[in-house]
Amino acid sequence: MLENLVFLELKRRKKEIFYWQGKKEVDFVIKEPDDTLIAINVSLSDDIDEREVEGLKEFFDEFKDNVKELILITKNIEKKTENVSLIPIWKWILMENIQ
Repeated sequence: MLENLVFLELKRRKKEIFYWQGKKEVDFVIKEPDDTLIAINVSLSDDIDEREVEGLKEFFDEFKDNVKELILITKNIEKKTENVSLIPIWKWILMENIQ
């Protein structure tokens, strides 16, 4: 359900949305008008499964020159680890931009 909420919010923001899968996966890849990419994974739990972060890291390794931001949308956790921003769903929805 949380992934559906994120999808609908991205559509409302008129974003160009893709899915990416390597060995791991990224729930949403947003292509910005300047051709940069934002990768978003979604986790309803505050006990973050390492595969969520690993998927974002694998995506970054594949597209590093074009990656603008890596985001993990969580239930309530907010912090920055390495190059991944963890953002609570409520805060992300209230943000003007897709950060």
